[in-house]
Amino acid sequence: MAESRETLGHSENNKVAVHPREQVIFYRSVAHYSPLGRCWHLEVHGSIFAPTRRHIRKHVLLHLFKRVVKPEKGKQTHKRFKDRAYLFLNVNKRNKSVPIAIAEKAFELPRSSPDGQFYTTLTVPELELEPSIQVDEFGRRFVEFAAHLPEEDERLFAGEIELIPPEGISIVSDIDDTIKITNIADRRELLANTFSREFQAVPMMAKIYQDWARAGASIHYVSSSPWPLYQPMLAWLDKDEFPLGSVHLRNMKLSELRKDWKRQIAYESKRKTIQTLMRTYPSRRFILCGDSGERDAELYAEIASQFGPQVQHVAIRYIENGHHKYSRDVIRRILSNIPEEKQTVFDSPEEIPALIPDAVSS
Repeated sequence: MAESRETLGHSENNKVAVHPREQVIFYRSVAHYSPLGRCWHLEVHGSIFAPTRRHIRKHVLLHLFKRVVKPEKGKQTHKRFKDRAYLFLNVNKRNKSVPIAIAEKAFELPRSSPDGQFYTTLTVPELELEPSIQVDEFGRRFVEFAAHLPEEDERLFAGEIELIPPEGISIVSDIDDTIKITNIADRRELLANTFSREFQAVPMMAKIYQDWARAGASIHYVSSSPWPLYQPMLAWLDKDEFPLGSVHLRNMKLSELRKDWKRQIAYESKRKTIQTLMRTYPSRRFILCGDSGERDAELYAEIASQFGPQVQHVAIRYIENGHHKYSRDVIRRILSNIPEEKQTVFDSPEEIPALIPDAVSS
């Protein structure tokens, strides 16, 4: 519900306001258009937390986790490990309501849940939103917004929402071992590549995604990685010049990282996200990109059986020593409900650029 700027009160006595020690993250999200009402429905998703105070208990937890990860020696490596591990030790803030401003209108968001996250859909008339729309280098349209803080608080907590038209192509992309080298099959490598090493892109994938975005595609990064890694993940996507796109991760505690983080719950999390996207945009065509190191082939085959005509293509990056050690023949059997001309199992990204531009222009 929209409220006037004056009604968005802030004070140290206001327990639902954003206090100086607290921080807000807005996750990159999407909006869908309603022709009947000539309005945009904007998804706002984020979290509010207080950075951890590095007292003795959390220092012990960090030390124990360090014994699990076993980061390589080096000052920069140690700092990177601490910075990422501490993201899991932040104090999530529940029952907090973040006021924001979009298109010069004020909105009070729903109160945050126990995990510190908040989510809502805001409806803004097309004509009111139009002056605030920005266009990226690929011609896609975005709206930026920010939390409304007290005048004395000079911090900026901003977010981006892509305005996705009812028709077109959407790329649903996994992250780990699809566009980012993670090596999920090797637990030690998985933890090192996640916590102590610089994130590294699969060669050529950023360029291919840029070409797809230039051809008009919107991109949705759907991963089983945990939400606390959102900030370093986003910084890496931007640094390696992957196109802007919505990011969809999952809730996970630090203790779960000692186990197999690709359990059924991870599969179901990705499935739910993709199903929601396809139901939100029933007239768009989807290209599903994943890898053989996880259960992406199974997931995409299930999605294809449910949403049929919406699935334009499935592309699976083949990993020789994948987590589930699927052979090419096994992957193709899993994808047998998808016509051969709509599926590709590739070793090198060089094999797939022509797939998407043809689909986008058709």
